Amino acid sequence: MSRRNYVGGEDWRRDAIFIAISIAVIIATIIILIRSGLAGARYEAPKHPLYLVLSELIYVTQLSLIGIRLSIIFNRGMGYKIRSTELIKVVTAQTFASLLMPGFYIGGEAVSIAYLTFKGLPTTRATEGITFRYTVDTITLTSIVLILYLFNLVIIPYIALIIALILLMAYAILFITIVSARLGKYIEHMFRFINSRIKIIRNFILMNENEDYGLKLSLVDYFVLFLVSITQWLLSGLNVMLIFYSFGVHIGIITGILISSSYTILTYISVLPGSAGIGELANLYVLNSLKLGNYYLAYDIWFRIITYIVPLIMLMPAFLSISRKLTMINTNHRNPQ
Repeated sequence: MSRRNYVGGEDWRRDAIFIAISIAVIIATIIILIRSGLAGARYEAPKHPLYLVLSELIYVTQLSLIGIRLSIIFNRGMGYKIRSTELIKVVTAQTFASLLMPGFYIGGEAVSIAYLTFKGLPTTRATEGITFRYTVDTITLTSIVLILYLFNLVIIPYIALIIALILLMAYAILFITIVSARLGKYIEHMFRFINSRIKIIRNFILMNENEDYGLKLSLVDYFVLFLVSITQWLLSGLNVMLIFYSFGVHIGIITGILISSSYTILTYISVLPGSAGIGELANLYVLNSLKLGNYYLAYDIWFRIITYIVPLIMLMPAFLSISRKLTMINTNHRNPQ
């Protein structure tokens, strides 16, 4: 059996099983929460379906913003010339992969790193850049939650507040190590150790001698990075707001931001793809904290459709396109472009 056939057969059967298990866990969790009395069984069909369509479009727009940030990081910060459209495609493929991996916010990074290596970037630099994007996003996300709390704009669930504070401190330190070029060196040492122990990995890792790590970004570049990240989280809140609007329930954008950011923080670590199960618990916890528990069932169902089911279908072509190219990776890596 050829490698291409193997990827298309065994891997996709495994992925299909992961998806089936995740959907089954989501349904089972909802049923258990309802039958136990922790969640209400009230469900109302969307009164304004157009808002759901707009919500899905906003979800896609968020992926484009991630590609723009990666363009700033790799093109301006590292000096590698990669088209923004290609980076957006990489983001869509990574997002699809993340839906098959444990967790909601992270996962699928290996797809982006492997593809950027295929395009000629040193694996260490690709890893450094992808990590920096997550660092900026996490600092922005947790800062928004803490600002909402400090200005008493909304009621913050205490568990989300504590986790946000811990994540902010951890990623602030990570931000400093990346900017100071220390993280890149640590990554290089890690990859060299792996190279020396696992021979097959050598076909997938590209490193240059005396690599110059860190980012050469101006203050304006950093400002734009964080501004685009803030915009993404605002859109995430708008996404939630539009889901509620489709039920005829009008919530503010700040409440939408709180719901989306709290969900992301509470599901940061998960054992199942799409944060199946824990995501349902997080939504119930957050909505009950905001006195919106009556809409839990309708919201959770449509939230899952917009951020999990539809993306699995919509993003699959980009993932297949990139995965086919990744099968071509061998020891004859291209020179950095």
